Amino acid sequence: MNLAKILIKTSVVRSGMSFGDALQECVDKDVPGIPYVDAEGRIAGRFSVRHAFRECCVPRDLILGGHLLGDDIDHMNLPEVHAEEVLSAPVENYLLEDAIRLHCDSHAVRALALMEQFNTGYLFVTDADDNYRGVITRMGIAKLLTSRECSDI
Repeated sequence: MNLAKILIKTSVVRSGMSFGDALQECVDKDVPGIPYVDAEGRIAGRFSVRHAFRECCVPRDLILGGHLLGDDIDHMNLPEVHAEEVLSAPVENYLLEDAIRLHCDSHAVRALALMEQFNTGYLFVTDADDNYRGVITRMGIAKLLTSRECSDI
């Protein structure tokens, strides 16, 4: 299976960017995360939409009791998320240090195994020189498989 067919090209997160800029790139490209690169251009972490929302929008106690919450929680007097404040915050406040990646010539089975191992739905793809090429997602692999453009995964 040719992973290049499902590669989603994105920009990267750099120091000094805002949460809103990183989030907008994920929304525009319909990906759950993008890599953070250091001053030398090396992948040094990632911006994950899931992690960012967990950090800024949902109190930890609610996560633990999420299954107990009803549809109407207005009476709980939760602090409101102030969109402008969150969107302008430095992206560095919302980064994860791990950034799982694989080489562009890797087999889809390896990609799926890494996604399972690290409990993620996406991976960053690099070339032979470790330059970032884009993101692949579990759904992208499923789409390629169902398109019948591959003989096996």
